[in-house]
Amino acid sequence: MLLCLSLTGIAQPTVNLANLPKVTIDLKNADPLTPDAFSHFEVIDERPDTARIGIHTFVHTLGFSGNRQLVFQHPAALEIGDYLNTHFARPGASWSALIVLRNLWLSDANYLKEEKVKNPDILEERTHIRLKAEIYAFNDSVYIPILRYDTLQTYKRGNTYNQLNTYYHFWEKDLTDMLSDMTDSASGLAATRIEHGRRLHREDILQYNRSRFDAAIIGNSLLTRGVYTSFEEFRNNAPSIQNFEVKQEKKEKILYIKDANGSSYYTHDAWGYCDGKAIYIMRSGSLYPIWKEGKAFYFFGQAYKESTSPAPPVYVPGTPATVSGVGAPGVAPMYTPGTPGMIAPGTMKTASNKQRIYTVDMDSGGVY
Repeated sequence: MLLCLSLTGIAQPTVNLANLPKVTIDLKNADPLTPDAFSHFEVIDERPDTARIGIHTFVHTLGFSGNRQLVFQHPAALEIGDYLNTHFARPGASWSALIVLRNLWLSDANYLKEEKVKNPDILEERTHIRLKAEIYAFNDSVYIPILRYDTLQTYKRGNTYNQLNTYYHFWEKDLTDMLSDMTDSASGLAATRIEHGRRLHREDILQYNRSRFDAAIIGNSLLTRGVYTSFEEFRNNAPSIQNFEVKQEKKEKILYIKDANGSSYYTHDAWGYCDGKAIYIMRSGSLYPIWKEGKAFYFFGQAYKESTSPAPPVYVPGTPATVSGVGAPGVAPMYTPGTPGMIAPGTMKTASNKQRIYTVDMDSGGVY
């Protein structure tokens, strides 16, 4: 069987994320809703990328865009630990809290056109915050699981963004709220979980959370040539299809894969492809080169965007005219006698595919 996959023909650029302009995210003041159960908070950052907390594509009012890396003023473990100890710690409490940060990522809401067709409302989403953490109560060498916190915060078109830089303001406010909710939830569960929960060792907790970085694709510098049919094959550096050929056809590269029968079909289902030196991830039938920073993987890929803007004003010659219906969504302007001059007939919608930086979730294989 011959499998045909379409690859992007123009090599996508990679970038050193450390060189991107930085935007500092500051946590705000908070008032605990639940009586504090912990005397101290210790935070361990076990994310694939500990150098930043997100990437945002800033679009200038003149239409120019540029990528920004989102960071705390200090390393995430220190920043979050100081915040929790300032606002939530209760000196004298019998137990402390260990928070293992598995994911914290702020990003634009990027989607493919196919995803928009399946769910039109998805284009109302503007930004995301992903937070995944494990909370343990500990006293001396005893550690007890309290809460596994895993949530996605979505910002939609209906949110008030009067200026572009208010994205950062709302990220700050709502990330603070999410951390507060996580800590309040853990405090509320603490008494019951401490009484009835399992007893663990610190080494077991750390080993478990670091085991996902034992994946062969992270630790092995030798890449195996072939096509990945799943995220697990990518993680394991073990593509299951090796009998293939890459051909250049116009501006695209086409990957042909043969089986013993010699037949062929086109698919969007492969996870990705490796030529022995570089890795490509498939998105909507096209493949984009991935680069690795630390234990995280990134790529430039397309994101489908729609925007609504005022239509260009038009001049109605001859008979003086006015317009009714201007500004009313879905209402076609109607011209009637009146004052001559420039007339803005409502709004217009434009759609485009933009290049955005994505990261690969090393737990699920999802991209965002």
